[in-house]
Amino acid sequence: MEAPLFFGRSLRILLGLALLVWLVISPPSRLLWQGVLVFFGLSLVVGGIMAYPGCEICALPNLLLRQRMHCY
Repeated sequence: MEAPLFFGRSLRILLGLALLVWLVISPPSRLLWQGVLVFFGLSLVVGGIMAYPGCEICALPNLLLRQRMHCY
């Protein structure tokens, strides 16, 4: 039963890193979109490393606040 969870974690980490690399290689012209991509890229990486099964939007606040909030 570890394979699907590991695949999901790896995929989230790779997708987050791909977003961050894309941001460096060809950044969007607006600062707002750059901030959104950085937030989601870091959220995906942090969520994958922490094995957080919930929403990626809550991964960074959960890390900073050291609690497990859920987004429905």
